[in-house]
Amino acid sequence: MITVLLVDDQPLVRAGLRRILEPEGTFTVVGECDDGDQVAAAVARWTPDVVVMDIRMRRVDGAEATRRLAGAVPVLILTTFDDDDTVAAALGAGAAGFILKDAPGEDIVRAVTMVAEGRSWLDPQVAGPVLTAFRKVALKERKGRSAAAQLTQRERDVLAQIARGATNAETAAALHISEATVKTHLGNLLTKLDLRDRPAAIVYAHDHGLA
Repeated sequence: MITVLLVDDQPLVRAGLRRILEPEGTFTVVGECDDGDQVAAAVARWTPDVVVMDIRMRRVDGAEATRRLAGAVPVLILTTFDDDDTVAAALGAGAAGFILKDAPGEDIVRAVTMVAEGRSWLDPQVAGPVLTAFRKVALKERKGRSAAAQLTQRERDVLAQIARGATNAETAAALHISEATVKTHLGNLLTKLDLRDRPAAIVYAHDHGLA
């Protein structure tokens, strides 16, 4: 039996997915969420084999919810593919499959099964947008690696401290340098990485394994 968590802000969509999956006899819908901010707790509670998740929701979208799961469970993204950037974010976050909301029931059944088994699913109708999204993710990663290579070791050390939540004073103490020097290194690394501010640096560090 494949256990499924449904995530969509539209009750009718969740009900429709139940009607497609449960009569098959091989699926059990163990829970539902109406927004992405509920997903991590729901996964911890119900430990589903697969999450079937809308990409567009009010508070936390499917891309961010997938990122927060950090690979704990495979995710099949439901999409209308009207936003390549959001799709790229979901792909980069580790989504295992993409399927249109209006796909035939048999395709949804196959997609959920394959993703639950650790395989991938790509709706043939959306191959083009997914490939575009994949290229965006790959380009972003290449640019990120190239930018990170410009950092000095001390700038990397400062970035790592900041990503762990350290203040400038705490970073200075940990690295045995002055707070003014920390500020200098922070300014330099923001410039090199083309980042706006400290929060952006924290996100960058976690995305590129520098935390």
